[in-house]
Amino acid sequence: MLREYFPNTNEGASIYDGFLQGKNLFCKIYEMIGTFCEAIEEINEFLDRNGYEKVLTDEFDESDTYFKQPVTIAPHGNLNQLILSVNRDNKALPQTEFLINELKKFRAERDWDQFHNPKDLSIALSIEANELLEQFLWKKPEDANLEKVAEELADVFAYAFQLADRLQLDVEKILLRKIRHNGEKYPVGKSKGNANKYNEI
Repeated sequence: MLREYFPNTNEGASIYDGFLQGKNLFCKIYEMIGTFCEAIEEINEFLDRNGYEKVLTDEFDESDTYFKQPVTIAPHGNLNQLILSVNRDNKALPQTEFLINELKKFRAERDWDQFHNPKDLSIALSIEANELLEQFLWKKPEDANLEKVAEELADVFAYAFQLADRLQLDVEKILLRKIRHNGEKYPVGKSKGNANKYNEI
């Protein structure tokens, strides 16, 4: 049933000839036959999880487009498919919380929560970071396989976000605080173009 899933990105715009261009949304492409009720249920779950109002319709006319903010349901280019999209707005959760929610949903479906304590998440994060390093071993930086780097980097983000959530740490807050702290240690006037450590500048 599921063809593509684009969480809050413009990824896929080229596939659909710019159809998603400029949209900040999540979107799924469904096979139209026998999937609409399931699609509505899934959309409602997503909306509830991410701070949107639910869509209340259970009807769809293939010759027309159903539209009600923030949900759009419409025929796709292929007559046997429909497209469901949700535009983000101010009611939606911040991007980081959205990603953490999706990670927690993935984890809950597999009953992995029991394994994800801070110690093991930290160990997994370290292992994934080393697998990221492995992509650059014995080669020039530009020769690394970008697809594999992206895959390993995604694992690093996934465990880092889950660790922060487990410890009830606000990712945006602690990162911005660290940036401000580093700004004090590395003032532009002394550190610009200089790779030395703060106690050496």
